[in-house]
This record gives sequence, structure tokens and C-alpha cells, in this order.
Amino acid sequence: MADYGNNNNVIEQSNSSSHMDLSINPNYVHAHLGSPQVPEANSQRREIGDLAVWTLSSAKPGNGVEQLRDDQISTFWQSDGTQPHYVNIQFLKKMRVQEVSLYLDFKTDESYTPSKISIRVGNSFYELQEVKLIEFEEPIGWFTFQLQEKGTSGQILKPYIKTMFVQIAIIQNQHSGRDTHIRQIKIFAPRDKCYYSDMYPHFKSVEMTQFASIR
Repeated sequence: MADYGNNNNVIEQSNSSSHMDLSINPNYVHAHLGSPQVPEANSQRREIGDLAVWTLSSAKPGNGVEQLRDDQISTFWQSDGTQPHYVNIQFLKKMRVQEVSLYLDFKTDESYTPSKISIRVGNSFYELQEVKLIEFEEPIGWFTFQLQEKGTSGQILKPYIKTMFVQIAIIQNQHSGRDTHIRQIKIFAPRDKCYYSDMYPHFKSVEMTQFASIR
């Protein structure tokens, strides 16, 4: 179900010796270069975060879910507890989750910035499977991670994962920081394909077909 893939040049698979112990994990990604471009909904994808219930493992007053979802990179969620820290995103029904995007800013947040994150999916908090394990190297910008369902031999079965629950677990911070900052999170699903031709009846006779469109 995991993917090594590069998205908009912001995700890099690491082959360096310092990461060899992690890179044997098929879910592992090394992320270094973020993008300044805000990931937006378009003709291919839609943002579905507003359809979910968001909960946090802890939060400092005034730095919670509202700040994480306000489309302002000047605000942030700040945890207020022991590691690991969690962002839980729960839907009322199974959704097709295609991408998860995070905005991080090491230059501003320093040791509050995550250095290792696990993305997990499942039917509930108690039934989760890791689909991404990401190491960040002083990250600044938007980082978008593609979620894909894969077969046992690694072939892509679907360009999304169908799930009711997504958890973003902050396992470790830069320079061994205790609490964490994440400035924004977006979650995307593929758009349902809709063709105008499907909105109209299909006529079989020549007599009816010639009147099926306006000229």
C-alpha cells in the first residue's frame, strides 16, 4: 500500500548509508525539499478535511485544530504533552484518500519541527496500519505524500487508499525537541469522474439521435 514516489520534487527516496536501516522499509521516504506552492483542489482532486472529525493527542491553548486548518502558514498546532504526538482524522464512512499535505517550517520552528512522522490508516484508532514512514531534514515548505493501494508484489492496484481513519504520528522532532509544530495539513481525495454525455439519455435510433444535440 505504500509508495516511494516523487511528487512535485518534494519527496526524495534516500539511498544514503545513514538511512539504510530505514530505507529497507517499503513505506520509507526521506523528505528534504519542500514546495512553496500551496496544494489546492483541482479537476483531479478535492480537499476532504472538512468532512472529517479532527482530534489531537494534546494542544497548547490557542494552537489546536482551528490553527492547523485555517489556511494560514503563520499559525500552527503546538502539542503539549509527551511524544509521540498524534493528529487523528476520522471520517463517517470510508473515503478514498489520495494525498496528505503538510506545511513545516524549520527556519521558524527549529526544534519544534518534526524529524520523523508515520502516516497510518485503518477503520479506527485501534486498527491502524503504517503506510508512510517519513524522515525530514530541516524541512521548509509544503510536503505532499501520495497514498496508493498496492498488491503483495508492489504493483499499484489503486491510486488511493480507502479508509475511515488517518493518523499522522509525530515520532521525533528536529534536535530532539519535545513538543511539535505543524502549520497546516490538507487531505485530498480523487474527484469522481463525471462526463456530460452521462447526463443525457442514449438514443439508439437515427431519428432520435439527430435531435439529441443543439446545433
